[in-house]
Amino acid sequence: MLSTLFARRPAVLDTATWTPDGTTVVQRYRGAAGEREGAIVLVYTADGDRGTSFFAAACLGCTYRAASSSRSQLTEKEAADLANTHAAGCRALDRGIPAAPDDDQAAKIVRDRLWGLRMYGTTGRHYVYLSDFHADRVALQRPADFIKKTMLQLVKTEPDFLAARLNHSGTGTQFLVLPHPPRN
Repeated sequence: MLSTLFARRPAVLDTATWTPDGTTVVQRYRGAAGEREGAIVLVYTADGDRGTSFFAAACLGCTYRAASSSRSQLTEKEAADLANTHAAGCRALDRGIPAAPDDDQAAKIVRDRLWGLRMYGTTGRHYVYLSDFHADRVALQRPADFIKKTMLQLVKTEPDFLAARLNHSGTGTQFLVLPHPPRN
């Protein structure tokens, strides 16, 4: 009984050094909220499947996320500029490390992102890339394998929504979000 009373508690992770699972944090910016230290803004990259690295920025104090500009995916410099600008203006306090979702919640995040890629009024398919999930990586806290497994499950359970085929290089799987069926 006394041994549990004086048991060591696990070390609390610090947001200043925390890295979400499945990402590589390359820069961190700290906001200032008056006299207090504000939230950390991360600049990170994650597993990609396009042969180049794309980056994202996410604030751990508010809901700010950036993974693309109006023209393209973000380079490290673009993500860093956005993160620095956000940190300078954000008045949110550090909320600590976000709670990791359970697998069902994480699968819903993946599905919601895919649903957002589905275009209304078009007949074309949308090719899915791992970089499409960069903005979600802080919330997901899962590696690329989880995203791929979730998409494979969706191919089986919702074949009118998501399709898979062998990648053109012959290695790996290419996922496609299918267009909405025509209205009658």
